[in-house]
Amino acid sequence: MNQTNPSNKLRIQPLVLVTVAGLLAALVAIFIFKVSVGLVINYGLIGAMILSHFWMHAGHTGHDGHQEQAPLSKTGDQLNPVPVENERKHGCH
Repeated sequence: MNQTNPSNKLRIQPLVLVTVAGLLAALVAIFIFKVSVGLVINYGLIGAMILSHFWMHAGHTGHDGHQEQAPLSKTGDQLNPVPVENERKHGCH
């Protein structure tokens, strides 16, 4: 789909499309397949968590700029932490 085409006057955001699709699926599950509302809410929240994880990682899809962390080295009985310059400064881990 080419979104740079000037004839595309109405562009619906992907988040809106996913939300509407989720709501329609929930309504179909409740009214047609007679699934309990609590179960639909539980699975909807699980789905929202999975999708939000993809959204969290959208900013760093190319992992070229990541530095690998050096393993902890053992000196005597004490573990040395990873140097500050090797710590990651983005994402959830």
